[in-house]
Amino acid sequence: MNTNQDQQYLEKLEHIDFQPIFILGLHRSGTSILYKMLTATGCFNPVTAYHLIKYNQLIHNHVNKQEESSKKELTESFRKKGLDDRGIDRLKITADFAEEYGFLLGQKTFEMHLTSKNLQLFIEMCKKIQLISENKNSILLKNPYDFLNFLFIKKRFPNAKFVFIHRHPFKTLSSTMKAIRLLFKKRNPYTTQLFRTYNKIFENPLLLQTLRLCFSQLSAFGIISLSFNTSNATKYYMKNIKKLPKQDYFSITYEDLCKNPQETMEDIMQSLNIKTSKKIDFTSYVKPRKTHLDPSVIQLRNFIFKCMKKYFEQFDYEVEENL
Repeated sequence: MNTNQDQQYLEKLEHIDFQPIFILGLHRSGTSILYKMLTATGCFNPVTAYHLIKYNQLIHNHVNKQEESSKKELTESFRKKGLDDRGIDRLKITADFAEEYGFLLGQKTFEMHLTSKNLQLFIEMCKKIQLISENKNSILLKNPYDFLNFLFIKKRFPNAKFVFIHRHPFKTLSSTMKAIRLLFKKRNPYTTQLFRTYNKIFENPLLLQTLRLCFSQLSAFGIISLSFNTSNATKYYMKNIKKLPKQDYFSITYEDLCKNPQETMEDIMQSLNIKTSKKIDFTSYVKPRKTHLDPSVIQLRNFIFKCMKKYFEQFDYEVEENL
């Protein structure tokens, strides 16, 4: 439905305030599982698949008591399409699945990260979620595309707080390559609903075949391109993280989250000055499994290390360890 059913209700957003908390990290660094774990505390208002896919009718559904039925319908539509997870990992999807706000930005403005051009759209999204949530919880946000954009975010939202998550670059790159190949192998119905540019790729056979070739195991282009992008992001983080007030951010590693989930989550909540009465067994959310490095990552591991040497050293990531 393309009709903006929320248009008549937008005046309700005028005096809505919100506290944004951003989860930022490289693609495939653990942002999704961290998002899921923080959402489970019940202390935040996350951005969900429902909010993104049904964006133009969020307030309308809430005012007219149609929110739950719309969520149920969306979840059932996933099941009818055989969508139990996202297709790139084992995270189960429902209408309430905590998702990346970058998809909304990309859908409306073709930019996946926050810019001056899509800032008002982002603010509107946060206000909508705050309004229909009917509580004073902070808005919890995730978007890997903004990992190298946190100074812009802090300037535009002085009250923003950040939780950064880091993972061994060999593993993030391998996981990203795997995800890209799966997404280009066949059209993913879930991603199609979130990201129109993805859908257009499958409407252009020549572009699709070119991308498949670039990111195949036979080509070094994909991993080299991703390595440069990842290097730029990590350099931005290393250069600028000290410019954020210490009380406004907290940094963890995926490895620590998997090894000590209970303690790590308690540290995060404490850093955010948020108390929860819920007793949650966070160990049940973490199911570490052996990550097989992509052959292209193994072949170019020394090149990758040179691109991100300071980042490797900062988090004590080894180059020759048995990954």
